[in-house]
Amino acid sequence: MREQKMTERDRNQNIPRMGSILKILCLGFLIILFAACSENDSKSGLKKPDLVFRMALQPNEASRVWEVSNLVRNELERRSNGRIKVMFYGAGVLGNERQLLETCYLGIIEMVQVTSSVVTTLDPTFDTFDMPYIFIDEGHHQKVLNGAIGKELLDGLSKNKLQGLGFYSCGFRNIYANKVINSPEDLQGMKIRVMESPVMIEALNAMGASATPLSASEVFTSLKTGVVDGAENNPNVYVSTAHNEAVKYYSLTRHFANQHVLVANKKWLDRVKVEYPDLHELIVTVPNEIKAEYNRLWDEAVQEAFRIIKEQDGVITDLSQENILKFVDRVQPVYESKKSTVPPELVKRIRKEAGL
Repeated sequence: MREQKMTERDRNQNIPRMGSILKILCLGFLIILFAACSENDSKSGLKKPDLVFRMALQPNEASRVWEVSNLVRNELERRSNGRIKVMFYGAGVLGNERQLLETCYLGIIEMVQVTSSVVTTLDPTFDTFDMPYIFIDEGHHQKVLNGAIGKELLDGLSKNKLQGLGFYSCGFRNIYANKVINSPEDLQGMKIRVMESPVMIEALNAMGASATPLSASEVFTSLKTGVVDGAENNPNVYVSTAHNEAVKYYSLTRHFANQHVLVANKKWLDRVKVEYPDLHELIVTVPNEIKAEYNRLWDEAVQEAFRIIKEQDGVITDLSQENILKFVDRVQPVYESKKSTVPPELVKRIRKEAGL
């Protein structure tokens, strides 16, 4: 669920270097072509919408996080009585998450949904939400995402020609392997697949594993053949990718939290505010109002994943608080090494939200 992160040199650029100019031009042409087809399809309608805009994301319908954009799209069209028409592009048809973020920055796509990790290419402060054990549980996670801290990060994107509209939890990532993982000692000598994210690699190594970066397409075969001893992700991905057929021990380490973010091009949104203030109000309020329904759908998917794991003879291990704290102690050096992009004061504020 996380995209690869950019180098520090790339982060210092005003425009994120996520693809060549030629690729962006081709992507722009593809979007125009899609738009022309959609416009032709809409000519048979009786009433022309006041506002038509593009919304794109990489996940497909099989992923429950897809529901974020789907719910927003449906609610905007319904509550505007057809005055808003959303041209919806899922399953990465308009590019991967990096490309989508860049095209939104450039104003080619008006609204995109991406993982918060990808947004670090524009604002390194978003690294904070990727830190290991930054959140103690889902209640704490939701409180921060939907509170003052989350709003500050969303509004801070205005410096990069974007406006954040909302954060959406994807739960916690856990380790699944060829044996139960209860403590850092259990990870010694084990190769655990991680995405090619510096924070994730450093954190898993600190937890005791040998972090092994692999692309998502390589994970299943690598697990089956023993190239890696395990991997880590949320239960939905563990089941939907059939990784539970390769290794059966799913240990609730809860080391990373995941979240997606919905963002809009700020120049476009400001123009909508002037031309259609009532529709602008819908666009900025609906993304928050659908969160309860999205959370319900996500929770259902998690429970279904746990049911499937047990049904297929998987072993789910819920770690004790004492053992979780052993992992927490191990990852503290990661906070020291990342303090240039993860402000210690922000970390304190997040922990204060949990009463720590």
